[in-house]
Amino acid sequence: MTKKPSQEIRGLLKLLILNELENNEITGYEVIQRISEKITKKPSPGSVYPILKELTDSGILNCKEVGSKKLYTLSEKGKELLGKIYETEKEAIFNKVRILRLAGVISKEEAEYINTFISEKRQRWFKLYKLKNWLKFIDLFSEIAESDPELAESIISECLNKLEKIRGDDK
Repeated sequence: MTKKPSQEIRGLLKLLILNELENNEITGYEVIQRISEKITKKPSPGSVYPILKELTDSGILNCKEVGSKKLYTLSEKGKELLGKIYETEKEAIFNKVRILRLAGVISKEEAEYINTFISEKRQRWFKLYKLKNWLKFIDLFSEIAESDPELAESIISECLNKLEKIRGDDK
């Protein structure tokens, strides 16, 4: 039996909620706000709050009341679950890369690069993803790179110079 789109979205929404609570103690309202900054459709309270209750009832989330607000965090069980989800996702990507390599779609070097990225740089990417305007930046920069690669290279060089100055790499 295939899932209805609403069931798949509900599963994705659970994952988005878990991601938002990974290192945060926040209210249901804040969960909705943070997720709506990252996806095109704002989740409704009618979809988020039942999931928060379900995850709390199953021991995946902790919930404490502070005044009239409920603050949610991942429980140890929730952290373990999220870790397993990340590991399963990583293994699935490694398997896809292996298949692409065996089929000759990507080279050995490309496969090694992708695997290194997944193993080492993935956490950095997730930190960037949590920045409010990161996805908007990526979308806009991708458009520029497609229409004017030289301008994109110039922007990258300028950004690198500025970042190196901030970090103190003036040479």
